[in-house]
Amino acid sequence: MTELQDVVGLFGVVAHSTWRDKVMARLDSVGIAYFNPVVPEWTPAHAELESQHLVTDRVILLVITAETEGYGSLAETGWAALSATQNGQTFLLVIEDYPDGPKSTANRSRALVRAHAQKAGVTIYGDVDTAVTAAIQVFRPPTK
Repeated sequence: MTELQDVVGLFGVVAHSTWRDKVMARLDSVGIAYFNPVVPEWTPAHAELESQHLVTDRVILLVITAETEGYGSLAETGWAALSATQNGQTFLLVIEDYPDGPKSTANRSRALVRAHAQKAGVTIYGDVDTAVTAAIQVFRPPTK
């Protein structure tokens, strides 16, 4: 088994999304390290770095927001979940509906991923804040 590092990997939609900004601020405020794969100019070397984090970060947070159709991120969910299961990582999946309506291709794709994830026992979060709370609890469990 791969040795895990105490890091939250921030995977998911990029485009012009700003979801990572709030997450990074919140993780900073509690002293938890994270990996942000968003860079000004992506190169093939970044693919290697991302794939390394995908298998070594203790928590994988994969977020698909309503800001974009998110097909690339939707395609990545199965591989990320499989990798996390094999490596003993915590996998947190957020899927927000796309504002195009339930019959749009983007929302049908989301429904398919949700159905597969649920059958595999993956918890799906409806919002980023709740998933980040779960990520923080991996490192700082609630006290009794």
